[in-house]
Amino acid sequence: MKTKVFFLTVLIIFGFQTNFGQNTTLNDFESETSNIVSRNGAEFSIANNSNLQQNQNLMVQNFEPGSPNVVSRHGGSFSIVSNPKPNAINNSENSLKFGRTGTKWFELIAFPVTKIVVPANTVKYLNIAVNFPAQPDVVIRIDGEDENSNGDPQVAIRAINKYTDYGNWGNLIFPLEGGPNGIEIKAIIVFPDAGFENTPNGFVLNNSDKFGYIDEISVSETDGAAATYDDYLKNIKTELTKNWPNNRTINLVFHGHSVPSGYYQTPTVNTLNAYPHQVLKKLSAKYPTAVINTIKTSIGGEHSIKGATRFDTEVLVHRPDVLFIDYSLNDRSQGLAAAYAAWKEMIQKALARGIKVVLLSPSPIKDINMLATNTELYEHTEQVKRLALENGVAFVDSFEQFKQEVINGNNVNDYLSTGNHPNTAGHTLIANEIMKFF
Repeated sequence: MKTKVFFLTVLIIFGFQTNFGQNTTLNDFESETSNIVSRNGAEFSIANNSNLQQNQNLMVQNFEPGSPNVVSRHGGSFSIVSNPKPNAINNSENSLKFGRTGTKWFELIAFPVTKIVVPANTVKYLNIAVNFPAQPDVVIRIDGEDENSNGDPQVAIRAINKYTDYGNWGNLIFPLEGGPNGIEIKAIIVFPDAGFENTPNGFVLNNSDKFGYIDEISVSETDGAAATYDDYLKNIKTELTKNWPNNRTINLVFHGHSVPSGYYQTPTVNTLNAYPHQVLKKLSAKYPTAVINTIKTSIGGEHSIKGATRFDTEVLVHRPDVLFIDYSLNDRSQGLAAAYAAWKEMIQKALARGIKVVLLSPSPIKDINMLATNTELYEHTEQVKRLALENGVAFVDSFEQFKQEVINGNNVNDYLSTGNHPNTAGHTLIANEIMKFF
């Protein structure tokens, strides 16, 4: 939490008489509203609300005075100390210092929170600033009735990203899933050093010279760590606005399987309505002086493991400015671990050459329950999201766009041309999401 500055502000609104037994707007700060004055040195102005953004982070624990009570159990040891190494991620005054006194993985801290509601079929995110001497395996639970509960022993929520900047503050981001019925969170339970899924695995803390620091725990509507719509392709967008003779050709390469290839009812290919061409049309309309190539290196029926083997010779040779990767539909047959390795290899090769990378989650298959969290498509969606976070690249959540259509009462099959290929309306959903980056 940044240093707080307290000051006295007095605003007096003149000229109203009302009956408080009804809903009445006293001042909406539009034209023709009551006069406002300020005193005691306060200043104000009326701003255009379209330029303001709502703060989406709800701070639930920052270990400053007045924060919720913290308890430890099962051998966990903590104290509230001065921030050991302030940086841009966390420049607060205080943080929690955690050590372990035993060898139980479930040594924990816990604290209550004011009611946090995650609606059905939605996801919010818990953000925790961490500073550890090595990569930790931090686990949370959110189902305790209060800070004295251990939560469901079968539950272990882990971050969708990894902490790698050891000895400095970084952020871990945990999904808070509402499930089919929604949830109400009353307490946060943190196991800072579980020791199972870190690299290398094992405990990284003790109670003598290896401590972990935790701070700035907040809840947000989005994961907050993926590349942003406005900034990620900023330099590319600048190039797209240039006129001849200062402009150059911008290469967009689409690597993947049958969906970016344009297959509808196999063997029919509808190139002009597939999302790569839709993106080209939309970009050409938005940037009329730009020279844009859309190059498809995708192959129908291919998975990412095969796509990675030809990445150097068939993808990088096109010198992409922006690379789009879309393989998750076919990666279901290969498993999460193999797909993760292949995606990571391609991403890192592209980044090493200064290429902007955009990862796509899968489009749906016929009759799938888009709201379920136990399907292969959902698991691959979460993995692609994790890859985007870990590598600092852009993420286009195609799966989420189709899910929202289902939530709005539409049938997912209305966006498919066959059992596993989008129709034109489905491709438009994907193209529109891509365009948010441009």
